[in-house]
Amino acid sequence: MDAYDILKATPFFAEVLDEPELKILSDHARTVSFDKGARLIEEDGPGHSMFVIVKGAAEVSVADEEGAVATLGEGGVLGEMSLLTGAPRSATVTATEPVEALEVDKSALANVLWMSPTLVDRFVAMLMRRQRELDKMYGGVAWGMLRPGKAELTNTIRDFLQTTE
Repeated sequence: MDAYDILKATPFFAEVLDEPELKILSDHARTVSFDKGARLIEEDGPGHSMFVIVKGAAEVSVADEEGAVATLGEGGVLGEMSLLTGAPRSATVTATEPVEALEVDKSALANVLWMSPTLVDRFVAMLMRRQRELDKMYGGVAWGMLRPGKAELTNTIRDFLQTTE
């Protein structure tokens, strides 16, 4: 499965991007591998990329929480809020078996944003919808989630993706 097919099969992207945008993003994404026990992301670390798990599994842990708070397998998405907002990582994700993932970094997403100025609004709508779903699942207090309003989230994403490193 190539990068385009992976992104098209991932609701996080398929719900927001159209065909040309998926193509642009897939052209700039890259495949990365992690050994069992490796950390894909680390809590409080910088986050300028996100991952879609293609093969393998990983568990999510949060400081001050005992044990894993979630397990991610094929199709699992991680690091999206940090990628979109520049906020520090809200959890640590550790490979429980070898992981192959598709990495989308800030510059890849910025390329799509440059071509599609309405993209930020579409991501904000999707993130707000996901937050409502998490609130229902976890009683209104999903761990590590940002709670900005729509306008604040839109401005945060635009500002972060338009700044250069």
